[in-house]
Amino acid sequence: MIYLVFPSSWHPSQPYLSLPSLKGFLHQHGIMDVMQRDLAIELLDDLCTWEKTKPLYERIVRELNELGSRPRLSEFERQKLAKLREAEEVIPALKGQIDSATASLRCDDFYDLDRYMESLKIIDVWLDNILAPYFPSSLTVIGSQLRFSPYSSREILESFKNPQENFFYDLYEKWYLPSILAEDIDILGISVTSVEQIIPGLTLAYLVRQYRKDIHICIGGSVFTKLVDRMERDGTPLFQFVDSFIVHEGETPLLSLVNAYRGDGDLSQVPNLVYEVDGKVKVNRPFAKEDLNALPVPDFDGMPFDLYLSPERVLPVMGSRGCYWERCAFCSIPFDHMDFHVRYAETVVRDVKTLQERYGANYFFFTDEALPINFLRTFASKLIEEKVDVQWTGELKFEKSLLRDNRLDLLYKAGCRKLIFGLESHNQRVLDAMKKGVELWVVDQTVEECIRIGIAMHCYLICGFPTETREEVLDSVNFILNNRKLLESPGFSCIISQFDLEKGTPIEKNPAEWKITRIYNPPDHDLGLGYSYDISVGMNSDEAETVYREFSEKLAREVMTFPDNYSLSDGLLYLGYRQKENIRERLTPA
Repeated sequence: MIYLVFPSSWHPSQPYLSLPSLKGFLHQHGIMDVMQRDLAIELLDDLCTWEKTKPLYERIVRELNELGSRPRLSEFERQKLAKLREAEEVIPALKGQIDSATASLRCDDFYDLDRYMESLKIIDVWLDNILAPYFPSSLTVIGSQLRFSPYSSREILESFKNPQENFFYDLYEKWYLPSILAEDIDILGISVTSVEQIIPGLTLAYLVRQYRKDIHICIGGSVFTKLVDRMERDGTPLFQFVDSFIVHEGETPLLSLVNAYRGDGDLSQVPNLVYEVDGKVKVNRPFAKEDLNALPVPDFDGMPFDLYLSPERVLPVMGSRGCYWERCAFCSIPFDHMDFHVRYAETVVRDVKTLQERYGANYFFFTDEALPINFLRTFASKLIEEKVDVQWTGELKFEKSLLRDNRLDLLYKAGCRKLIFGLESHNQRVLDAMKKGVELWVVDQTVEECIRIGIAMHCYLICGFPTETREEVLDSVNFILNNRKLLESPGFSCIISQFDLEKGTPIEKNPAEWKITRIYNPPDHDLGLGYSYDISVGMNSDEAETVYREFSEKLAREVMTFPDNYSLSDGLLYLGYRQKENIRERLTPA
């Protein structure tokens, strides 16, 4: 069996697209013994269930009594004791509320914003306390915090020796490993698409390897795509428990791996595969690129839809891979995806119609980095022509062409209810330094048009871009906070992030162009995806962090209805529900 796993953590309202895409592709090519499992939502659901977590509370009481009886405690033990005492008080107070908090996010109570925010707070407080035995490690709905760096293979290996802190190790082993080992698995595929998933994903790989040496363990996802050159040059101890990595696009490589592993075992012809032979890392080049229009409809069968914290099914769809612009100075997307390639709009409409019919999904979230305007125009026209009644959201670049021929009106008529923009800055000098290819008048007019039409907006901002000053960041923040029409438009959201110098970006390749005098990393960060840096112009990293904290708190107070990443798919559902309520109000006799 091919066993595909998506590890913790991810947004809890919808499944991620990677596993259903791989499963659908394998089925298309006759590989039918495929199982997919979303451990991210399974773990979250189990941790938010009182019956499942009773043993953790009993452990809290035991450890509290044991630590409290010691005559002397180290500083760490005193801190842990304080956390255990807090947990002993909080958990009994919340144990009657935690199940109803998650249940409220799976029904129409979700649309009551006060109840929504209350439920999220209950869940986060519960998670923070129910995992007290693993102090100082912690978990929230969308992320985890361990003292072990995911950028260091040495620290990752150390985390496996510390299950008293690495709760992924302890809970995966107790709760999920038995059911995994009960299956007749020959290939285990683990999708690692974010830094948050490195330790959980590799922990699962390590656990399976301890019990089953015969399973071929393969890691896929964008994270390790960025590390190919480093693994090839320096090797990696991760091959102690991982057999291979698939980098860049994964459909054809996984199919080739299955056929090779079940055939003569020769991996040398499997494209995009990184593996070890006699202590030397091999990288199978040239890297393969998928024919996106030949891909089947993603197969979500087996996904635990009832566990997601959403009253409606929101499914991801894909119109393109990579980015057609490919010039932003801070962006590593071209490094991940090689070349930009796009699907036929008609093919994506087929996917939407099939997924709506098969799974009852009426809401869709494009995973594209930047949807091409011509694709969107055709996609929207086809939805209208074929009378497909769905609502959707996706990410766009500000473009003049979006303002032509009533294209935003067309998108709204086709069900677009929210657009996500990488604004990054509302200062022309900074935008030019970023090589965004955007003029401020285009931003301003697009915002006006979206407000007029009723398309909600989400804006990403960056704070601390190299050479940027505090005053220039303030231009961006003031653009948001001083625009009353934008702030009051239904569904508007905005997130500001501190600039990170990432591996594979134009800035890394030519730092002097952005007045960076030195880039560096801790020596044992062999899995590092970014760099620290020194700069001669603008804010340094410490100054940027101070400004970021100031403005992120201000934006959170003034803008956010939904917290952080909840503003995207959850906001789409809220907009759809609000529209239905408005229709009901208009149709109800006075």
